[in-house]
Amino acid sequence: MSQPLEIVNSTDHIVKGEVTYMTIFCTSHYFFVKPNSKWKSEKRGICPIVEVSAEIKTPRGIFTAKPFISIGTTHSRFEVVELRENIFKVIRMRNAETKKPAVIKNHNHSFIDQR
Repeated sequence: MSQPLEIVNSTDHIVKGEVTYMTIFCTSHYFFVKPNSKWKSEKRGICPIVEVSAEIKTPRGIFTAKPFISIGTTHSRFEVVELRENIFKVIRMRNAETKKPAVIKNHNHSFIDQR
C-alpha cells in the first residue's frame, strides 16, 4: 500500500508546483500550497516519482525552486524550503516520524556498596 503524497510549504509565500511520475500511465499531480501549510493527495498510487518542481510567489516576483529529481523514488513526503532570500529548494522528507529510542535504565549500585 502506498503512502499519501504530501507537500509541505515551509516558506512564508504561496507555492505551486508539479509532481511528475516515471510512466505515462500515471498522470502528474499539480499542487497549490498556502504559506506554512501542507497539501496532501490520497491518490499517490504506486508510480515512482521522478521530479517535484515548485514555483514560489514572493513580493519580489515568482521564483523557481531547485527541483527534487530522482530516477524513480517511492518516497511521498516533500518540502519546499527557503535556503536564502528568494533561493528555494524542494527536498525529500522522511516518511516516518523520528522516534526517540527507548532508554532502559539499569542501575547496579553494588560497586558502591562494596567495602
